[in-house]
Amino acid sequence: MKTLVETSLFNLFASYTNGAGPALGELPAAYDDFVNCLATLSPAGDLTGQLRCLNYTKIELAFMRQACNGMAEDCRNILYDVFIDKTLALLDAEAEILKEMLRHGTVSAGFHAEAVRGSGSKSSVTLTWNGTDSDLIELVAALMAAGAIGTAEGRNLKIVDVIRVFEEVFRLKINALYTKRGKVFDRCTDTTPFIDSLRKSYNRMLDARLA
Repeated sequence: MKTLVETSLFNLFASYTNGAGPALGELPAAYDDFVNCLATLSPAGDLTGQLRCLNYTKIELAFMRQACNGMAEDCRNILYDVFIDKTLALLDAEAEILKEMLRHGTVSAGFHAEAVRGSGSKSSVTLTWNGTDSDLIELVAALMAAGAIGTAEGRNLKIVDVIRVFEEVFRLKINALYTKRGKVFDRCTDTTPFIDSLRKSYNRMLDARLA
């Protein structure tokens, strides 16, 4: 139950709210560690237990937020406010994912990759992802932007939902998903390197077939 509140990030928050001097340089790494710890709670396992853990963590963090609001202005540090708010938003987003899973009665989207042989029989195929985590995030975002991916239920789809399905398909885990997603979306110049490489590879394949 106390897994998430025993992280280094919570220790920093607790020290700060108790009047200790801010350790600003430790916040980014502690936040990434918290995200990695959060990722270990899903998608497999006891969903109700995971949701209970998230709610427990949110309550503890909400009280820390109140303690920050009661601090004297000259003792507060805006960076701590930002990281506490980011962590609360992260917990809310993860809780929504678990609630959707519980509503639909499934841990994953039930996606199965199968190859059909000439004999008509089906054999299970284990797919692997040979690109980077950022490549997969970029691809999923592009598919969603093009409207190529939707839900059978017609509900609003979040990129995190789709990433979780791809994780299940490729049997992988993207650690620090929210941090990596932010880096992909924050690209200023070369915004679609993976998609550009796909286009070049596809054109080379066509040229080879026509040669």
